[in-house]
Amino acid sequence: MSLALLALVLTTQAASADPSGEAAKPRISVQSSDVPSLRVQYLNIPWGPNTFSAMESPGDSFYNRRPWPFAQLAAEAPFSLDGTAVPAGRYALVFHPNTPDDKGMSLEVRRVAADFLEAGNVMAPAPEGEAVLRVPVRFETVTDSAPALRIDLRPSPEGASLAIAYGTRRLVKELRR
Repeated sequence: MSLALLALVLTTQAASADPSGEAAKPRISVQSSDVPSLRVQYLNIPWGPNTFSAMESPGDSFYNRRPWPFAQLAAEAPFSLDGTAVPAGRYALVFHPNTPDDKGMSLEVRRVAADFLEAGNVMAPAPEGEAVLRVPVRFETVTDSAPALRIDLRPSPEGASLAIAYGTRRLVKELRR
């Protein structure tokens, strides 16, 4: 079979696999960001404005009743977050949605024994572990939109900035040495 004919067959097979002609959606995979002594891993979950809006609003929907583990944090050295000391170790970062009594969203740092993120699984249950801290969070609404969850660790004079971008929502937390 000539190379031209083989290329035509492969192109035809690819076109017939997606008759809409649309590009395939990106796979949900484990991403990472790190600075010295800190590494965060997370899933590139596509922006879900209705889901996130339900989590921000007071309510008792499916989205409000469960914790949402969204990232793993490995710390080789102690740090502090909102004034609470966090020892070196492995942690789950967990969002708790707003409650029916409108107490707002919160972020929990939970010590865990093992990795829990699974590529493609955005509904993983929160892993068992000890809550080291739980702090209220309020996302800022911005005009630009991140198509999927993105978390960046950046060095800062005090340690590192943890920047969480999801759709039109942003949250930055300082992890101090």
